[in-house]
Amino acid sequence: IKWLLLDFELKNKSNQPLGLSITQAGASEIYLNGKLIHQFGHLDSDSNKIIAADPIYIPIAFPIDSGGKYRLAVRCALQPHIHYTRLYFLATNKNFDAKIVNLIATQNELWAYKVYYTGLEVFKIGVLFMLFILHLSFYFYQKVNKIHLLLSFSFLFSLLQYVLKIIGQTQNSVEYRFFTLNASFWMCGIATLFVLTAFYKLSKMRTDWYYKIVFVFTIIGSSLSSYTYGFLWSSFYLINAFINFIITLRLTRVGLKKKIKGFGILGAAVMINCLSFLAIEFTIFFSINPYVIDLVYNLAYIAMPIGLSLFMSIEASETNKTLTNKLVENEDLKNQTIAQEKEKQQILSTQNETLERQVAERTTELKQSLENLKSTQNQLIQSEKLASLGELTAGIAHEIQNPLNFVNNFSELSVDLAKDIKDELHKSEIDKPYVEDLLTDLTANQEKINHHGKRAASIVSGMLEHSRASTGKKELTDINKLTDEYFRLSFHGLRAKNKDFNAEIITHFDATIPKIEIIPQDVGRVILNLINNAFYAVNEKRILDNERRKTGDGNKNLDTEIYSPTVTVSTLKTDNAIEIHVKDNGIGMSEAIRAKVFQPFFTTKPTGQGTGLGLSLAYDIIMKGHGGTLKVESTEGVGTTFIITL
Repeated sequence: IKWLLLDFELKNKSNQPLGLSITQAGASEIYLNGKLIHQFGHLDSDSNKIIAADPIYIPIAFPIDSGGKYRLAVRCALQPHIHYTRLYFLATNKNFDAKIVNLIATQNELWAYKVYYTGLEVFKIGVLFMLFILHLSFYFYQKVNKIHLLLSFSFLFSLLQYVLKIIGQTQNSVEYRFFTLNASFWMCGIATLFVLTAFYKLSKMRTDWYYKIVFVFTIIGSSLSSYTYGFLWSSFYLINAFINFIITLRLTRVGLKKKIKGFGILGAAVMINCLSFLAIEFTIFFSINPYVIDLVYNLAYIAMPIGLSLFMSIEASETNKTLTNKLVENEDLKNQTIAQEKEKQQILSTQNETLERQVAERTTELKQSLENLKSTQNQLIQSEKLASLGELTAGIAHEIQNPLNFVNNFSELSVDLAKDIKDELHKSEIDKPYVEDLLTDLTANQEKINHHGKRAASIVSGMLEHSRASTGKKELTDINKLTDEYFRLSFHGLRAKNKDFNAEIITHFDATIPKIEIIPQDVGRVILNLINNAFYAVNEKRILDNERRKTGDGNKNLDTEIYSPTVTVSTLKTDNAIEIHVKDNGIGMSEAIRAKVFQPFFTTKPTGQGTGLGLSLAYDIIMKGHGGTLKVESTEGVGTTFIITL
């Protein structure tokens, strides 16, 4: 606890009452001629009970009404547990300051200043609130533009700064003012950082180390202000304003170089902000009128946000102009598009009529083509049937040739024997043993003629049976006999057409197969077709092998194994089906050919040698006519196996 003493004398009686204007950071008791006239805060011998107060220019009246000598005594102390700034007291060497003033004038001035100050603060709060709402609305309307969000936060923290200042100025308690006024200092620093960030984004520059210096400096200054009472914030503002001024010059130059519209206004506003803060120091130092100080301070603080708002308005105006031009262009484009669409619709209408007419013509042509195709298909099917019948007939003719030859030969022999008997009977002496031998030979010849005649009749009967059109009626049929018969007929038919052809024919018939109900003429055609194809395949491979050997004469590495054409026909009884296998060691088929082998009109034979309907008809007969399956297994160059399952 300290005592401050001051002796003074009033030589003339004062016409106006005097007062004392006090600035302090602790608690104090004021005595005049030993009498306590006022107390700020609470003094106590127990230091923990001392409560500091800051009257903030509140004058107290002196009870002086005449001239004379007086002793002014002040008893003061600092409140413990408050972090006072050492620099503040080292610079001033005091924690209590008082001035004798004209009480009436001071009170009037104080009242006028409070009215002015409070009204101005409320006005600034209103302006900042409107700017906050405005830019926040802009951001929600256009969230892509983050500048509006940064500005809205800047105005929000500026608004909170002034609210906290008003609250803090209404309280005398140092402890209460400590929190409110220092919190307002934080609001000021954060608002500055938001504005600076927006300025960087508007200039289309990334934050650099200048920005980091301001950021760190603001955090340190705000932290010190929050931790201590009586911080030299004016010096902090001076340094911060100087750094911001340097940054602003750089960003303004960049913005102007990039020809960003309105950036000159923005740069000027920010420079005014920085220069005004620098001017505040000089106004305070030279004790200029507080109205002037406050005017300069408000100009400094609000210049940057207002400049940013103007810049954003110019930018929005330019964007609006661009959008208006785009809308006009879009409208023109829309009109052009509508005109083009109408033209296209007209063209499409004409084209549709033409297409409909062409479709009708093509449909008529296609119908005619389809009728012709059906007719041609029927002719081809008939040709295929006739071709099969021709092959069958050729085989039968070859088969019937043998018994007819026997009949002719034995008939001639029988005539000769009859003549010999007749001649012998006309002789005077008949050689009975010789006649008996001739009669015996003649009888044997007649028996052979009868046997081969019956055989020829059987073959003819079979030929008539198989050449007869299919009745479509299923009959109990011996599948082994049917297969063997067609196998041999096919072989002899091919031999009749091609005397050079020969092949080994192998049969494996399952004797356990019972008679089954099938349409024998249809299944016979299928078997005949498959066997004919097998003989064709082995014959083709034989021709290729012969050509290879002719061209390979003198080649020591030539394979000396002679190709032996072989066709194997076998039957097999399974659990619930009968299988007929037609296997050859011919030229085989590729995978691509196997995929299309049952398609109508598909053939690998040269023109004139195949209609492409044989396997297609065979497939339909087995699959649709008998509910069975017909599949093929083949390896190119190795051979092919067709499997009928009934």
